[in-house]
Amino acid sequence: MMKNIIKAGDYVLLYSLTKKRKWLVKVEERKFSTDLGLIDLTDLLGKSYGEYIYTSKKAKLKIIDPTPYDFILNSERPTQIVYPKDIGYLILRLGISHDSKILEVGTGSGGLTTGFAWFLSEEGEIKTYERRKEFLTVAKKNILRIKPRCKITFINQDFREVDIEEEYYDLAFVDIDSPWTIIDKIYRALRPSGRVGFLLPTYNQVDKLSSKINKYFIDVEAVEIYIRNIRMKKGRVRPEFNIIGFTSVIVTGIKY
Repeated sequence: MMKNIIKAGDYVLLYSLTKKRKWLVKVEERKFSTDLGLIDLTDLLGKSYGEYIYTSKKAKLKIIDPTPYDFILNSERPTQIVYPKDIGYLILRLGISHDSKILEVGTGSGGLTTGFAWFLSEEGEIKTYERRKEFLTVAKKNILRIKPRCKITFINQDFREVDIEEEYYDLAFVDIDSPWTIIDKIYRALRPSGRVGFLLPTYNQVDKLSSKINKYFIDVEAVEIYIRNIRMKKGRVRPEFNIIGFTSVIVTGIKY
């Protein structure tokens, strides 16, 4: 998805070399305010990624092509997001490829959908269910910023109430408060040896899921993923004091 010449409607990352800060902005007819001065976003038109732009206070900013990491961390969040640290694990553990057919139950803010969609081609497909209309509206806005190539179908409905295509999906991801109530339906939706992932914010949920998951899935794995940044300064390298600690438990498995 890397691009060269910047056009209206594109998103760019502006990085201050002096302040070590960055902003994700949409290229449109407006001025963007920062503590380093105003930026006329139309000045970005026709420029290439890797070039520089100056604020009204002559601060120099590098123009960078954003990645899903930037889009997800700069999302509107009516719900808790799935963090990049968890998304990277899920992409590999669930075996996503360019033409995967993905079922998602619980769109939320659309962070995981964004991560999945980035890696899918025109042959790939995501069908995502969210019962809260206000969440789905925000998620759609967040996801479409990356201009996905794959087909994405947004459905404002409770997954418990819908009919499913059996043995159609390569993988499924579930992020709702009681996933054990739909586990048999997820099982039926997956192709033979299809994979599933669950996001669970509490250990009580993990306990309830554990009583059912082994009836339907094998190679079940439950993990927590932590990230601790390291401050890199010559002679003073040390861990940062703030870390992204516990966010949720990820449970994965393969269909029997």
